[in-house]
Amino acid sequence: MDDWVILAPTRWKLRKAIKATNEVMNELKVLKHPEKTFIGRIASGFDFLGYWFSTSGLGIARKTVERMLENLTRLYERGAPSERIEAYFQRWWRWVKGGISAQWRSVFQSGFTLRLIGMTQPKGNGGTWGSGYFHR
Repeated sequence: MDDWVILAPTRWKLRKAIKATNEVMNELKVLKHPEKTFIGRIASGFDFLGYWFSTSGLGIARKTVERMLENLTRLYERGAPSERIEAYFQRWWRWVKGGISAQWRSVFQSGFTLRLIGMTQPKGNGGTWGSGYFHR
C-alpha cells in the first residue's frame, strides 16, 4: 500500500511526523508525488481512497461518484447486458456501504439512487441533493 495519511493535533506534532516519514522514505529511496501530497489544515476536507473526509464526517468523494457514473455509461454504450451493469453497481455499492455510516447510506439511498434511475429527489429535504457531501 503506498497511500497513507498522517493526522496530527498540532503543527509541532505534524512537523515531527513529517520529519520521521521523510527519513524513512529517504532510507527506502521512495519519492513523494508532489501533486498527490497535501500538507496543511484539513478543516475544509480532503479526498483519500475514494472517500471525502471532513469535519462533518466521512462521505463519498465526488470523483468517485463521477467515475462510477462514467463506468456505468461506458458499459451501457458498449451494449453490456443489464445484469452486468447492475452487478457493477452492486459491487460499487457494497464498497460504499463498507466505508460510510448508516446515516450517509440513507442519504445516498434516498437521493443518489433515485437520481441514478432518473427520478427526482423527494420534496422537503432542504435544497439540492449532494450539497456538502462531495469534494467540489
